[in-house]
Amino acid sequence: MSLAGHIETLYPLTITRIKKVRDVQRMLTSDGRALCCKTYNFPDSEVDFIADILIQLVESGFPYGPRIVATRDRRLWAKRNDKPVMVTNWIKGRSPNFETPSEWKQAIRTLASFHRYAQFPILREVPAGRERYTTLTSVIADYRTTLQHVQDIPVHAFIFLCDEATRYLGEPKSMEAVKCEAAVRAWVHGDYNYPNLILDRKGFMRLIDFENTSLQARMTDLAHILHRNAAWDCDELLRWIDYYDRFRPLSAEDRFLLYALLHVPYPLVRAIRSKISRDKWISTMPPGRKIDQYISGLRKII
Repeated sequence: MSLAGHIETLYPLTITRIKKVRDVQRMLTSDGRALCCKTYNFPDSEVDFIADILIQLVESGFPYGPRIVATRDRRLWAKRNDKPVMVTNWIKGRSPNFETPSEWKQAIRTLASFHRYAQFPILREVPAGRERYTTLTSVIADYRTTLQHVQDIPVHAFIFLCDEATRYLGEPKSMEAVKCEAAVRAWVHGDYNYPNLILDRKGFMRLIDFENTSLQARMTDLAHILHRNAAWDCDELLRWIDYYDRFRPLSAEDRFLLYALLHVPYPLVRAIRSKISRDKWISTMPPGRKIDQYISGLRKII
């Protein structure tokens, strides 16, 4: 059975057109709606978790997330070819351009706003792999291993940054920050960056694709978008941390945790693991002097 036929069997919808966009299907219905159909390669329990998170986000009052379309029997997702599929509203718009200052600022504001709602979810269960408060050091250890496997290129300075990040995560303020996040069941988007944001036709910035969501300290979202868009530029990092703080004030513990996370040489590790050429990722490595300036500048966060 075609995807359209399968969806029409399970959902109170009549599909008039389907088009593949990235890793999802854009569906048009007979009543003029545009919907998104996503297939997951996750266990059922993890899709339940994602659905619960999306429902909680809507019910908490955050207006800029996806809205699930229920099946005929009011389930939050269905199955096709033994794989979970979920239907949500399609957000009309475009990915933001972070080279445009106003759109970059809006992304930081939207993240701060989203984080105010990202706590106390009502969940049926939490799959073991989706509760990640205690996984930060193991993630860094994995990054360190990636760097250790690099041959013929001096990466000892970046291995040192991994060790420093791990050391700072073990400091009381970082541990207290994570403890506080766990106490409120804080959760994160997990990949907050321009591909997973849509600037809609009314000028609002909306979040999409929550497949990497988990129970985790919210500073990991902020560290991620800063690593991706202001790598090794401490002045820019500080500027945007302060901007985020205007909309969601950071505690001293949050700041220390963020300080630890920004020591992680994620931009380089990501480049090494990507499909770009060796010469290209080598070109992304900052010189030793810049690393020293970066480390020194990070102290201003705390």
